[in-house]
Amino acid sequence: MFTTRGGPMSASDSRLFTRSALIVSVAFAIVVATLTLTPPGYAQKIRPEFFGMHDSQIANGSVPGVHVGAVRLWDTGTTWREIETAPGSYDWSKVDAAVDTARGAGLRPMLVLGQTPQFHAVNPLAPGAYGDGATSMPRLAAWTKYVKAAANRYGTKVDYQVWNEPNVINYWTGTVSQMASLTAAASKAINSAAGSSATIVAPSFPLRLASQQKWYGKYWAAKANGKGMASYVDVVAANLYPLSDQGPEESIKLRAFVKRVLPTAARGKPMWNTEINYGLLGGPTAKPIPVAKQVAFVGRTMLLNAANDVQRMYWYGWAQGGIANTHLVEDDRSTLTAAGRAWDVARGWILGTDMKSCARTASGALKGLYTCTARKSSTEVRRFYWKPSGASVKITTAQSTKSWSDLSDHTTKKSGKYQIKIGQSPIMVTSRS
Repeated sequence: MFTTRGGPMSASDSRLFTRSALIVSVAFAIVVATLTLTPPGYAQKIRPEFFGMHDSQIANGSVPGVHVGAVRLWDTGTTWREIETAPGSYDWSKVDAAVDTARGAGLRPMLVLGQTPQFHAVNPLAPGAYGDGATSMPRLAAWTKYVKAAANRYGTKVDYQVWNEPNVINYWTGTVSQMASLTAAASKAINSAAGSSATIVAPSFPLRLASQQKWYGKYWAAKANGKGMASYVDVVAANLYPLSDQGPEESIKLRAFVKRVLPTAARGKPMWNTEINYGLLGGPTAKPIPVAKQVAFVGRTMLLNAANDVQRMYWYGWAQGGIANTHLVEDDRSTLTAAGRAWDVARGWILGTDMKSCARTASGALKGLYTCTARKSSTEVRRFYWKPSGASVKITTAQSTKSWSDLSDHTTKKSGKYQIKIGQSPIMVTSRS
């Protein structure tokens, strides 16, 4: 995502703004399989870093006003072409400020390493969201020198992502093979300068179009120096945006596609959802949804990502403007919306838990009901229920129930077996087993 002079624009917006006529005619290819259930016995410990965010003003001292543990440096004045202002001349001031602000607030920063300075571009007239040449394959020696300089400067203080959305023409006009070469060169440079303990994140890929999915598959099938991409990265990444009229359930279906397409060597690596929000239309204004639905989307996004083996989830973004429809903060960048307040509530629900599986009831009176389970301790189990659409349903809790809570942070303490009405917004039921 990036910011124009007229205001912020999302990655999905920018990927579409030069090709809107084409995109109208392209068949969207969301994977339509049923929700992938995690394997028996699976559990993910939810740590603070799971809750990631973008903040375009972090280099100016801003930090999100909700609890997060990680931040992705994108739209922050920290692209390669903003750092290297002349051949061999680097201005690290914005990156330094962003990294210092993030670390001072206890946030783990991730530096995205693109875009190409025009003077290093193989095709200096290649059009792109950040200007001519930004999407071009760079000269490999210049790329290696820049990446090594970044890794020398920041070491293991940051995570390094190779590129943003190379399967989108506004961010990359090179080939799959060229992106594979950049990945290999970046990996070697980072390991040389920062050591093998540095975290190298694969490029992020949106996957809601058939063409984007095809590009993603080709990337992971590619080789550089005779080795597959899995040998060069520590983390797999995707931007799990669904279509503009879809929600978290459709978004997380793309997680199943990610895993299915990955080569065997990459399937065991951590997976990060490096951008997520809803309603993106390809312009400055998102498809609107009611406030109650925004609240529900926040809770369901956290639960589904946590239960489907996504180790980090980066929300786009803090005060992102009208480009997405689920807002955590008002225009003043400080007053939380209902969805923003729900973020902290949902985070409190799952932080520190062993998040287990989610399941969807396929038939019967409770058809369409989602149920997720997390263990907080040896004596406390938390179950989360919601029904994304249609009429609400009633569930009967276990006899060991202690309380239930909603995303407005209202808790009812009531021991024993009882009925609760379940609709689009998740409810947490706490019990002894």
